[in-house]
Amino acid sequence: MLPDEVYKRRPNHNNTPESITLIIANFIVFAVATQLFVSATKIHTFFWVIVGALAVYNFFNIRKYREDYNKAQVIAYVLSLIIMVIFFFVMRGRS
Repeated sequence: MLPDEVYKRRPNHNNTPESITLIIANFIVFAVATQLFVSATKIHTFFWVIVGALAVYNFFNIRKYREDYNKAQVIAYVLSLIIMVIFFFVMRGRS
């Protein structure tokens, strides 16, 4: 049996930084939107609506938790955006 402290250590994932949560949410939303609304010949208009909504969500989330973003987390966030752009072109080329 595990001690009770193991279950009390991370209630509601309070130890996960907001920047990591934002990066994970970005990848999930972007991957689903790319799969549903992007083909090799056409990018559906709703894809751009989703990307715009994601950008607004990122803006307000970063603004709300600005004090939590140190240099390493900003670098990780920028790298995740670059990876998403590469992911977009890879997925568009495969369809």
